[in-house]
Amino acid sequence: MTAHGQPPLFPFDAPPSTDPAPEAIRMLRTDPVPLVRLAGGHEVRLVTRYDDVQRAMSDPRMSRAALATPDAPTIVPGLQSPDMMPNMDPPDHTRLRRLVAKAFTIRNVELLRPRVETVATSLMNQMLAAGPPADLVSALAEPLPGIVICELLGIAHDEREPLLAFTEAMSITTTFDQEAFAATGAVAASHLLELIEHKRRHPGDDLLSGLTQVHDEDGDRLSEAELLITVMLLIGAGQETTMAQLAKSVLLLSHHPDQWARLVAAPGLVPNAAEELLRVVALGHAGQPRMTREDVEFSGQTVESGTTVFPVVNAANRDPAVFPDPDRFDVARREAAHHLSFGRGAHFCLGAPLARMELQVALHALVTRMPGLAVAERDDELAWQPESLTRGLRRLLITW
Repeated sequence: MTAHGQPPLFPFDAPPSTDPAPEAIRMLRTDPVPLVRLAGGHEVRLVTRYDDVQRAMSDPRMSRAALATPDAPTIVPGLQSPDMMPNMDPPDHTRLRRLVAKAFTIRNVELLRPRVETVATSLMNQMLAAGPPADLVSALAEPLPGIVICELLGIAHDEREPLLAFTEAMSITTTFDQEAFAATGAVAASHLLELIEHKRRHPGDDLLSGLTQVHDEDGDRLSEAELLITVMLLIGAGQETTMAQLAKSVLLLSHHPDQWARLVAAPGLVPNAAEELLRVVALGHAGQPRMTREDVEFSGQTVESGTTVFPVVNAANRDPAVFPDPDRFDVARREAAHHLSFGRGAHFCLGAPLARMELQVALHALVTRMPGLAVAERDDELAWQPESLTRGLRRLLITW
């Protein structure tokens, strides 16, 4: 409790960083299932330990659909639509995920690797030709995943702007203007419906054409609302999270020049380094909240039915029970891939194989072509996006 007898306010007041909020790490160690309050007045529980976060994400007694209402406890009001796949429980979630998942299998994603490498090479060539300093965000971290997800969907890169405006509005965690959000959503939906109609008349070998055909077929199908919101989520998640992860990963590596030097000397370590960066780099405040359908036990404490639970992934990824010396950043850490950054259970991140591969490709390009890379601004000069779900960087100036 705070000095005033109230539960502490969540999200915790911490400056944007590559690290979790210190309060989350303290709770992991001393108060693993704390009661906290949200800005809207709701009191909710956090779970911070690895086993508890796994349980919160995978236990069938924990419901996502129960929180897909406008008045449910949340820190991201724009992500509460019941038509969003992440907000559904089985069997609805199972039906919708099955219709979308084929494009994101590990096998299909690996078929994309040569194209992703080509895009990364082109972007690197442009950076090298222009000379330092360069903004890593606008030169690589933003365009690489943006180009890839648009090509996968069959959407021209310059046709995504109205959709990006809405996906950015969906991920705001601070001020939320319902009227502006609705207006931005209407513009995005109108634009996307035009793209869908074009795909109906001229289908191609792309994901949007495939989803449109599924929508038009009998049997299992996407409703129009599901189709619209699924495509917007794919664009937003396919760009925003990877962009933030890559930029913050390079920033973290700049704080650990010994680890950067290991990657330069042994680029074969990049896949494992990507997993360690996914473990250590903090994106956002917490994973998707769930509501308990019945009493559930976490760390020996019974959480009553009807309680909203936020899994604090950033804390769980520093749990010493799973990751020895958890605050040590080690690109060769053996258990790095055990991180929970992509979730667990039925809602495990659909795009995880694609995000992993893009991060690997980008890091490999940087360590092999810019071995002398350094961040060209002090930490107190960095331009953050504290209002964004990922709490990423607007800009990251680098030299080489």
